[in-house]
Amino acid sequence: MLQPASLAILQLLDSKTVPDKEVRYLIGWQALVLVELLQRRLVTVRYAEQMLFNLDVVQRLDRRRLRDCVEVVDWGMQLEDWEAHTPEHLTEALSRIGGLAQRLLAPRNRAQAKRKNKKQIRIRPRSAGRQADANR
Repeated sequence: MLQPASLAILQLLDSKTVPDKEVRYLIGWQALVLVELLQRRLVTVRYAEQMLFNLDVVQRLDRRRLRDCVEVVDWGMQLEDWEAHTPEHLTEALSRIGGLAQRLLAPRNRAQAKRKNKKQIRIRPRSAGRQADANR
């Protein structure tokens, strides 16, 4: 049975008025919170699956073509297998999910990224090139 919070997430994912950027933030924060709670053993893997890491969420994210979000939720859906078959690697899986979730929270504005990259590229002034040619 789905919890009210998980139903709210599904409704938000179904809403066409919620921009993809906000969906990414929602999935990223929700995943980070669940990872933290799982690491502290305050919730069960089953609870995390009910809240976010489930097929209903993946299908809605897939419809929106948010592959980066699908990857986070897909990893979360595998936690039960990790816990049952290789519990010694559960910590690594949680770290991986946390890293993927943090990527969702990073700015995705391409114009900002381009400006930032341009600032990092150092262009040699023309006069520096002429001086090098004169010294030859």
